Amino acid sequence: MINFLKKYIKEIEEILESGGKKTDWKRVLNNHHKTIGFMQHERLIHLLVTLAFGIKFLIVMVATLFYPNIVLLVIDGILLVLVVPYVFHYFRLENGVQKLYKLNKEIEKRV
Repeated sequence: MINFLKKYIKEIEEILESGGKKTDWKRVLNNHHKTIGFMQHERLIHLLVTLAFGIKFLIVMVATLFYPNIVLLVIDGILLVLVVPYVFHYFRLENGVQKLYKLNKEIEKRV
C-alpha cells in the first residue's frame, strides 16, 4: 500500500506541475476522490488491526505481570514484534492520506 500511495502521489504532483488548461481537472478530481476513498478504507482496516494487536498485547502483558511464565513471555514477544511494524505502517499510511488531502485542495483550485 505504501508503494502504491507514493507512486500515486508522485503521479498527481506531476499532473499538477505539467497540467495546463487542456487538462480535464474534473476527471482528475473525480479519480482523486475515488483514490482517497480507497485509501481511507485501507487506513481504517489497518487502524482496526493495529488496535486489535495492541489490545491483545496489553492483555497478555498484564496477564504476564500477574501470572509470570515463559509461555506468556513468548506470546508477549511475538505480539510486540507484530505491533511495532503495524504502528509504523499505520503512521506512514496516515501521513500519506494527509498528503492526499493537501493535493485534493490543489486540484480543486484548478477546477
